[in-house]
This record gives sequence, structure tokens and C-alpha cells, in this order.
Amino acid sequence: MVIVNQPRKTVRLIDVAEKAGVSRSAVGHVLLGTGAGAIRVGDATAEQIRLIAAELGYHPNRAAQQLRGASTQTLGVLMDTVNAPIMNDRLAAMEREASTRGYRLLIGQLHGDLDALRAYLGDFSSRGVDAIFCLFDVTSGRADRLLPLLGGRDDVVLHGKALGPDGYCVRVDTAQAVAILVNHLVDQGRRRIALQLEGVTDELMAIRREAYLAAVKAHGAPVDESLIWTDPGETVDPTAKTVGDAIDSLIVGAQADAVIASNDLWAAALIQGLKARGHRVPEDVAVTGYDNLHLGTILDPPLTTIDQQHERYAQAAVDLLVQLATGHSTTPANTRTIIIPPKLIVRRSA
Repeated sequence: MVIVNQPRKTVRLIDVAEKAGVSRSAVGHVLLGTGAGAIRVGDATAEQIRLIAAELGYHPNRAAQQLRGASTQTLGVLMDTVNAPIMNDRLAAMEREASTRGYRLLIGQLHGDLDALRAYLGDFSSRGVDAIFCLFDVTSGRADRLLPLLGGRDDVVLHGKALGPDGYCVRVDTAQAVAILVNHLVDQGRRRIALQLEGVTDELMAIRREAYLAAVKAHGAPVDESLIWTDPGETVDPTAKTVGDAIDSLIVGAQADAVIASNDLWAAALIQGLKARGHRVPEDVAVTGYDNLHLGTILDPPLTTIDQQHERYAQAAVDLLVQLATGHSTTPANTRTIIIPPKLIVRRSA
């Protein structure tokens, strides 16, 4: 006997409506958000509709919604591969936040490729994506290249930096984070506080440098350029050689008693490198990180670091995206950049 698999029947709104004993319009209002202001459904009935839809395996037909000019309840997110651990954590927080509001995410990865960006923008448009979040750093050089593709669009929110005065953006206050770390280390009695920077060409590194200098000056300490070390390689990840060079420059040469590392990976590598050379952390040298990766909790000693508050970031990002998706944005042009405050996480490394 030959068994032929029958195609699975698509569950329609009318199927949910019939089982729930309500109108198709009522089901559409609860599951798709249609008929706002014209259709009222009680909380108990709405919950019953959702339960029946889940039981029957109902999924909205996004293509049909798009053809009707209705929202597809889909948000696009474009990422690149730089600083992947943090961007992935932000993405996960955004997915959770979007889900609570009835949206799903469609994700594309760019690898720094403008052709890929152009292709994804076209693909997202063809799929009826309601609004797009660019989850990658927009540096000064990159901004010039992105402007022809993203400038002037009314459906895009950027990470870190808006492309113009009318653009939408979410970023973490990097300068405040560095000041918090300097203040904490000063409060711990540290007087020779060093700053380690990544070698990538990035405005964030310039912001960190200026914030560090301002914070040091605010405590009445002299500015000592020997306490600032930049990785000569264009990478965000430490190598054995660069860690050794940083220790030689900052600890052996400049006699630093604390180091503000550019990220948690660098902080972990510095701690291991210092201990291998006989330096005690934090007794001889305090070390702080940036990003609050899980790695920091299992280091010896556990890492003092900066948490970038991904949940608050995600709420702000999805707020702006939904405003753009629904055409309800009333945010004045001068307040379209939402700044997320960093949070100090104190552990035993500093």
C-alpha cells in the first residue's frame, strides 16, 4: 500500500471564528489588529480566540496582508559580524520585546557589505517589512557610504548614530560609562588609571578617550598619555602578543594600578596575562571590562564591568520601530536619538 501525504490544510480566520462562535471580523481584530475603533471584543472573548487559534495552528498570511496594504507585523533587523556577542544579546532582547507586541523579526547579516545592504533593503520591501533596525555601528566613514541608501528613509532606526537631524537612533551613553568606571576606580583608591583601546577605526574609541581624559581631569589628576594604550592591530579581540604589549606599556612602563579594558574579552585576557607575570588582581592592578558578558562571572576574580542594559535598549528600539510601522511617530526631530544609561556591575576585579 502506498501512503500519500496529504498537504496540510491552511487554517483561516473563518475557521477560528466558527469554532469560537464569533464573527470573522472579531477574530481579525484580535489576531491581526484590524478594525481598530470599529470593532470591540471583550477580554474573555479575545483570550478564547487566541487559545483556539493556537489550538488550530493558525498563522497570519503575511503575503495576503501585504496585498491588502495591511501591516505584516514584521520588523527587519540588519546586523554585521563585528562585536557579535553584544549584538546577538541585543538582538535576543529585541526579539523578546517585539514578540510581546505581536511582531516578529526578519534578520539579515551584512558582513560590512553595502551590496548586501542594498539587497536586503529590497528583500525586506518585497516582504512587506514594516520598519527596519540597523544593528551595526555607524562610524564617520561608514556614515558617508550609508547615506545614499538609508538617508531620508522614514522606516529606519539606526544603532549608535543617526544619519541626519531627522533620523531615528538608539545608543548607549559610552562617555558616561567611561566616567562611571574612572569614578569607581578613584573611589577604590586607584591613582594611576590606564585606558586600553581597540585598534579599529571607530568613533566610540575616540569618545572613550575624551571621556577618560575629562574624568581624570575632573579628579584633579594630571593627564598622562603613557596611560593610554591603543592596540595597533585593527581588531576587537586580544592576542597573546597584544596583551603582552599592553601590559609592558601600561603596567611595567607607566606603572598603572588599574586598567579600563575596551571590552570583557580584553579584560579577561589582561587578568590572565597579569597573573601569569606575578601581578595580583585586584591587589596590584584592578581591571574593569565593558559589556557584562557571562564570561565575567566565571573569571578569577570575577569581573567588574559595564552592563549596556539590553532590555531597556530593546524597549526603546521597538518603541521607535512600532511608531514608524504604524505611522504614529510624534517624536520631535531633536529627541529622536534615545540614549540608554549604562550600569556599573561591581565584582572583585576592581
